[in-house]
Amino acid sequence: MKGIFRTTAGEVAAITGGRLISGSDSLVLETITTDSRELGGNNLFIPIAGEKFDGHDFIQELFKADKVSCSLTMKEGFETAASDSGKTLIKCDDTLAALGKIAKFHRNRFSPLTVGITGTNGKTTTKELVHAVLSAKYNTLRNTKNYNNEIGVPFTLLQMETLHEAAVIEMGMNHTGEIERLSNIVQPDIAVITNVGAGHLEFLGSVENVANAKSEILSGMKRGSTLIANRETECFHIIEKHASEHSVNLLTFGIEAGADFRPDSFKLTRESVSVTYRGRKISVPLYGRHNVYNLMAAIAVAEAADVDLSDAAEKLALFENIGGRSEIIDRGYVIINDTYNSNPLSSLYALESVCDVFPDRKKTAVLADMKELGELAGLYHVKVGEFVAARKFSQLLLFGEMSEYYEKGASAAGMNPDKIKKFDSKDQIAEFISSRLCEKDVVLVKGSRSMKMEDVVNRLIA
Repeated sequence: MKGIFRTTAGEVAAITGGRLISGSDSLVLETITTDSRELGGNNLFIPIAGEKFDGHDFIQELFKADKVSCSLTMKEGFETAASDSGKTLIKCDDTLAALGKIAKFHRNRFSPLTVGITGTNGKTTTKELVHAVLSAKYNTLRNTKNYNNEIGVPFTLLQMETLHEAAVIEMGMNHTGEIERLSNIVQPDIAVITNVGAGHLEFLGSVENVANAKSEILSGMKRGSTLIANRETECFHIIEKHASEHSVNLLTFGIEAGADFRPDSFKLTRESVSVTYRGRKISVPLYGRHNVYNLMAAIAVAEAADVDLSDAAEKLALFENIGGRSEIIDRGYVIINDTYNSNPLSSLYALESVCDVFPDRKKTAVLADMKELGELAGLYHVKVGEFVAARKFSQLLLFGEMSEYYEKGASAAGMNPDKIKKFDSKDQIAEFISSRLCEKDVVLVKGSRSMKMEDVVNRLIA
C-alpha cells in the first residue's frame, strides 16, 4: 500500500520513537509505502514482517536500485547498505507499530468527526451505510476494499486531508489486542459494535472472548464519547460492562423493544429493506433481515452525528453495496451471492433471509466451510445444518472438509438424506444445479473467503 505523507526523516524518527543511524534528519519525505512494488517519489519504506513475506528482505536491493530515500527497520544489518548508497535509515522497535504511530500523528493533524465500526458480521455494509448518511452533511473519508487491519487502517488515515470533515473507519481482527491497537490509532468519537457471534474462535476460544475483543474499540475513546451497540446480540452484558468502565455514553439499536433505536415496523423485499422510524419511511436497496440491524445502526449514527434524517434517507435510497454480500442475481431463477465470507451467525442470517423474502419458493442452500472456528468447528457446522432443515430448504449442496457436519445436522433435524449432496469440486456443484434449475428457484451460495464460492456463482450466471 502507498500513501501521501509529507515530513522529514527527523520527524519520522521522533514520531516512531526511532533512532537515525544513517543519512540526514532533514531529508524531505513525501510518500510512504509497505510494498516494494508500489513506490512513490521521496519514499519512506516501512518493511512489515508478515507470515509469508518480510519487507526487510527488500531493503538492500531498494537502496542499491535507488528506489527509496529512507527506510525504517527493526532488524540489524542494514547500516552498511544505507551508508554505501547514501540513503537514510531509521531503527525502531516495531515497524508495524511505527506505521500506526505515523497514521495517528497524521490523523491528529485534523479534527474530523470519527466513527469506528467493528463486530462479527455486517462491519463493511454498516461502514458503507454510515458513510452514506454522514455524506449527507460532511465530506467523509472511509476505508476502501478490505483495508480494515493494522496496515489498511493506517493507510486509510493517511488519505485524510483538510477537506475531510468526518471519517468512518472499519476495524477487523482475529486476535485479542488488535482492535485495541487500531482504536488507539483511530480515536473514535462514535463507535459501533454491529454484533457479537462465533467468529475467529480458533484464536479467541469463546464467544465471550469475542465480545471482550470487540469491546476493545473503547480503548481509544475519550470519556463521554458515544458507543452504539446491538442490544440483541450475544454477550451484550459484556459490552455494557465495558461501556460503563470506560465512562462512555451507551446507545443501543435493534428490532425488539428495549433498544434506543428500533423501527416502528420494517418490510423485507428482494429489492430493499424498509423501516418506519419515528413515522418516517427509510428504504435502502439491500436484502435480508440482518440489514435491518445494519440500517438501524446507521440511523443511530446519523442521529448522534446531528445529520438530518430526511437528508440521510435520500442518500440511503441511492446506496450501492460492495459485491459478494447478499447480492441478488435474477435469471428467472434467483441466485443469492453471499460468498464474501461466512461464520455461524452470518450463515443463520443468510438462511433466515431467504425464507423471509422468498417464503413460497423452492430453495437450495449451497454451503462451504466456515473457517477459524477451532475445536468448535464441527459443532457450529452441525447447528447450521440443523437450521437448513428446520427452515425447510429443498436441497442442501455441500463442498469442503466440514461437509459431513452440515450433513449430520440436517439429517438429525429431519431433512431427507436424498436431498443432501456432497461434492468434490465447485464445478460439479454448478453443473448439478444448472441441470436442474427451474424458473423461480432460489439458490443461496455461501462460504468463507478462502473457499472462493463465487466460482460457483460465476459458473451459474455465465
